[in-house]
Amino acid sequence: MSSTTDRRRGEGGQILVLFAGAIVLILAVAALVFDVGQNLLDRRTEQNVSDAAALAGAQYAQGAASFHGSCAAAPGGNQAVQAACQIAAESGYVDGTNGRHVRVDLPPIFPSPFAGIPSHIQVTISSARPSFFAGVLGMANQNVGAMGVAKTGGDVPLPYSLLALDPHGCGTNKINGAPGTIVSTNGTVHVDSDCPTDAVLLAGNGVLSAPQCDVVGAIQTSGGATNSCASAPAGVLVSGDPLRNLPPPPKPALPSPVQPLDALGNPCVSGVGTCGTIPNGCPGSASPATEAAPQLCAFSSNGQKNKAFRIFPGLYPGGLETTRGIVYMSPGIYWIGGGGVSIKSTGGADGRLISKAPGDNLGINPTGGVLIYNTWNPTTLTGYAPITLNGGAGANLSLRPIQDTLYKGMVIFVDRVANPVGTTAIDLNGAGSVLNVTGTMYSATGQVIFNGSATDVISAQVICYNFQVNGSGASFTINYQPADLFHLTGIGLVQ
Repeated sequence: MSSTTDRRRGEGGQILVLFAGAIVLILAVAALVFDVGQNLLDRRTEQNVSDAAALAGAQYAQGAASFHGSCAAAPGGNQAVQAACQIAAESGYVDGTNGRHVRVDLPPIFPSPFAGIPSHIQVTISSARPSFFAGVLGMANQNVGAMGVAKTGGDVPLPYSLLALDPHGCGTNKINGAPGTIVSTNGTVHVDSDCPTDAVLLAGNGVLSAPQCDVVGAIQTSGGATNSCASAPAGVLVSGDPLRNLPPPPKPALPSPVQPLDALGNPCVSGVGTCGTIPNGCPGSASPATEAAPQLCAFSSNGQKNKAFRIFPGLYPGGLETTRGIVYMSPGIYWIGGGGVSIKSTGGADGRLISKAPGDNLGINPTGGVLIYNTWNPTTLTGYAPITLNGGAGANLSLRPIQDTLYKGMVIFVDRVANPVGTTAIDLNGAGSVLNVTGTMYSATGQVIFNGSATDVISAQVICYNFQVNGSGASFTINYQPADLFHLTGIGLVQ
């Protein structure tokens, strides 16, 4: 009898343990059903409210004063912020009440892809409430949030002359060299790096001159360098890549055959009289490049010296080079599938790459508009090389941005994937070379380097991972002219 009683008592203890475990499981299921379900409902409501609030604020966002903070701290005179906060409050989300918070950012802040872009407004709504059942599992509160971003109507240019996206680099944004090595602009310089010592390094008599330098970290000067920037505002926010959602241009067909030009700029027969010979690897030659058999299209032999050629948009598998020829680019997208772009003068008037206007065979007024998209071979995903300008007096890269398509206002787009992060994407070298570029140069993962002397950028915008200017007398000059740059378009909600 004693043995039977003890066994029944043991079985009763096991049942108690199993029952307790079952209770925990039941509560976990209840937490999943009630708390998670309520969270999904709350988030959907908050997303609707944040979208509506952002749309309300966007009506007044163009030209409105910047604001970053809660609705409780919103200034009375900012219509965009007040409109957003009013819609949120009318929807039951009053900032600071019942565990609810409403924040407005004008313009948006990182990690939104529209961070720092004017005429955009970001509304973030968050809330906290006690758990129904999840409290027994150690989760006393449930936190939910949503964000909406909207923009006002019309085209919006990016508000930077120079934007460096490297988030943590120290000494990677650098201006170094003898007196006269200058980066100067009439637009804003923004550097995302939060390096506390030298997010921007000015050394060896280098000069940075801009009306405003927004650096998340610190600017360091040494060795006689000069920081001629106006005082940066306090609490600079990370921009992030404002074009991260811009897709690369689709791969085009192979180009039309190269046209040799005579002294008057008219098409002529290759290799006849004063006309240059179309080199192998180029469209129209005896051995043109293909995607399966990539070759460099190089105007670099004696047969092309001081001779003029017209090239056309399309896929260039293996790259594009000129060290002797004068190459005029007809308007359109030049999709460089490996091999990069290289321009180098061997002296005289050769080594030139110039975009041209329709009917302007000689490229005297290079306003036709091109986009150079630099990537790797689309079949092998190899062969990537940077865009390089080398050589002494005579080397000339004279480009104007494409005037149509999604990329209007952009002149160089470097593949974000093909270019390894932080490596050279655009390399400009040489004494007396001339860089005459209008439009937006975009390389989100690549470095832009300027070496040598008398290298100029005119009316351009540079968006890159980081930048360096080295040498004696190198000049990196940017005249910010928004009408000539890439614009964001669209009306209403953008995120």
